[in-house]
Amino acid sequence: MKLAKSIQAKINSYAKHAYHHFFDYNLDALTTYAQSPAKIIRILEHALFYREFVLITYQNGTTEIGQLVGRTSSGRFILRSHDHKMYHIIDLGDLFNIEVD
Repeated sequence: MKLAKSIQAKINSYAKHAYHHFFDYNLDALTTYAQSPAKIIRILEHALFYREFVLITYQNGTTEIGQLVGRTSSGRFILRSHDHKMYHIIDLGDLFNIEVD
């Protein structure tokens, strides 16, 4: 019985560690300063090429998580929401900050 509880405790510990590794953001590491447009474009192009998920903070303070799937013009990208249900066209001028996993 003690062995089963020990194994269950280790499994729970590993599951919590994996959850925190994949789904938690380090709030201290997130910046409150706007990024330069050149850096934002560089990050967006990298995320588009590698199909990475991005956390986008807009100028009005709202945030959105999604995956870039295309580029329409020099300052516009197509963002698919994290649940793959909605597509948005995001404009470079509306972006405040980009975080990539």
